[in-house]
Amino acid sequence: MVIEQQLIIRVPAQRSPLNNFAARPAPQLRLREQPVEWKEKKGPKCVAMRNIMGMQAAQGDSIDLITRQKQRLRAQLNRGCRALDFYAGFYMQGNKDGQLCEGRDEIHARTGAKCEVNKFRLMVPVPRDDD
Repeated sequence: MVIEQQLIIRVPAQRSPLNNFAARPAPQLRLREQPVEWKEKKGPKCVAMRNIMGMQAAQGDSIDLITRQKQRLRAQLNRGCRALDFYAGFYMQGNKDGQLCEGRDEIHARTGAKCEVNKFRLMVPVPRDDD
């Protein structure tokens, strides 16, 4: 007798400048937020799948993963993959260690695209002055 178990995790998309239509509209009553720029820093090699709670399309070949710890990790996708393919979120297949690792694991767009994560970068907010 062989018993197989497969775990698929869905990560929903959040509103971003690239996919303004992917999520429900933002609440109308919002405090005015200070504009923020993001600076890339060295990121981890792997991210615990259970800590990923959302994503945003960031650039042509990168998506930003939002973690439960309110961190933003930029996942640079392998060559030929487009962030817009992930406008509706993505799926990742669970594995034994529960980690999504660069150079090892693939994410699956709801549109059918499959892409490997080449590198993670930690995104650090840097307040910007509007002069």
